[in-house]
Amino acid sequence: MAAHAVKLKGALRELGLRAPLRPAVAFSFVAASPMLVIFAVTSSINAKMSLLSVGVGCFVAPFAEEVLFRGYMFGQLYRRGRWDFWLSALIPSALFAVGHAYQAGELWELVGIFAVTGLGSILGCWIYMQWQFNLWVVFGLHGLMNLWWELFGVAETALGGWIANGARLLTIAAAILLTIHKDRFWKSVGSERNPVDQTVEEGHIDGPAARNLANLDEPLLILQRAR
Repeated sequence: MAAHAVKLKGALRELGLRAPLRPAVAFSFVAASPMLVIFAVTSSINAKMSLLSVGVGCFVAPFAEEVLFRGYMFGQLYRRGRWDFWLSALIPSALFAVGHAYQAGELWELVGIFAVTGLGSILGCWIYMQWQFNLWVVFGLHGLMNLWWELFGVAETALGGWIANGARLLTIAAAILLTIHKDRFWKSVGSERNPVDQTVEEGHIDGPAARNLANLDEPLLILQRAR
């Protein structure tokens, strides 16, 4: 049982699910606030909203998507496979976009949904990487964006209209700025141990493989120190 518990903790840490919650919650609410404010002013509460639509669309689905596409697929390709960031992000993002194809009714709408969800997924990979692979950060942002979208019944699909996409772009800009300057707002995040180093230190991996594994994220850490 103890061995299984250690493996489970290691797997959760690998995905970024044992990372700090407080900075993730703060970041998500601040970054997603432009959508909340704009939708509250321009839209009314969605009368068709239900507990099921909120629970599945705003919590269950975003969590499953982040675990699969960001935490597992991107994490394994980028950190373990040592692939280039863009290639590591492109593959899960393409699959993520395909998963939303059912929302399209016409060709142009399909292209738009692919663009919105695919680019959003690449941004999620970048945020996940910059926040030292804290999956709660991208899940919180993803979930809140979906929640405001559902709460105000903005659109039936992920594409949306001009106002919806303007609000979304403001939220994206806020998320990028908060991520770039995260060490100024959440200094404790910058001082946390790298999840890979933590796994090595706790004895889950030994020998030369451990040294190689601990160095996988070294370029990112060097960039962070340089800032």
